Amino acid sequence: MNSVDGDLIDPEDFIETYVDLRAAALITEDGQVTGASRSEVLDRHGISEGDLISFAEIHGEDLIFMQEIWNEIELRMENKRSSPEGLN
Repeated sequence: MNSVDGDLIDPEDFIETYVDLRAAALITEDGQVTGASRSEVLDRHGISEGDLISFAEIHGEDLIFMQEIWNEIELRMENKRSSPEGLN
């Protein structure tokens, strides 16, 4: 994990983790990430759910910055969907 602003995760860590969480949810029948899958993704990235929440709370009012973050997440999700490996 890369840290900026003290204990706050950096944007790349937020993006990578969020993409993996969304991908984990999309491969389930109901589109919801399971607790076990969530824990596995967070552990793999060395990030806690609180880290993601703190990032969103700190940057949430910077609409331009957060739009760039969500655009990057969407771009990476689209790349995953269109890759030969898919979302797995």
